[in-house]
Amino acid sequence: MALTITETAVSAWALTPQNSVREGATMDLSGSYHSTVHVDVALGTTAAHIGTRIILETSSSAADDEFWTPRQDFVALVGTNNTEPVTNNPLALGATLITVADTTGYTVGLADLETLLVFLLDNTVANSELIRVVSYVNNTSVTIKDGVKREHANTSVLSNIAASFAIDIPFALRARVLIDNMCDTDGATVYSRMRLVRTTAI
Repeated sequence: MALTITETAVSAWALTPQNSVREGATMDLSGSYHSTVHVDVALGTTAAHIGTRIILETSSSAADDEFWTPRQDFVALVGTNNTEPVTNNPLALGATLITVADTTGYTVGLADLETLLVFLLDNTVANSELIRVVSYVNNTSVTIKDGVKREHANTSVLSNIAASFAIDIPFALRARVLIDNMCDTDGATVYSRMRLVRTTAI
């Protein structure tokens, strides 16, 4: 018998300003045998940043907010972000070559055959994407592993400090993710989104 596995977009890309907290939408896990929460984050500005806390909470109650318990609590996005405007006009759907004026910050590890996860900020924030850089031409362009999922105007911006996490939840009634951007009083803004994958039948 095949498993029944479903995916849900929980919270779209949105900005968490400096010194604030974003609460993602509450996820109902009551009908799940197993769940995995996917959290994508990226810095949005260029201030030096000592990190953003990502807190996954689960609840033993179907409705009462008194019973939230931290299940995972960690810090991500440490560093100084390099933002770089995209010069493709436009960057077409499916494109894998992104032209930029400066590749500083987008070559990290590539000489050692490592790829780099970066954030592509669209004018419509919900249409932003996480993409993986696999090669570059110095101060000319970067090439990404998979083509972009939608067209982006040449006012879109790359950010080179980004991360993606998958967090398993064996059993819980509810869950939520907090993006706590209060660790650094003069740090950067943060963009985040959350998705949920649930196993609902065995």
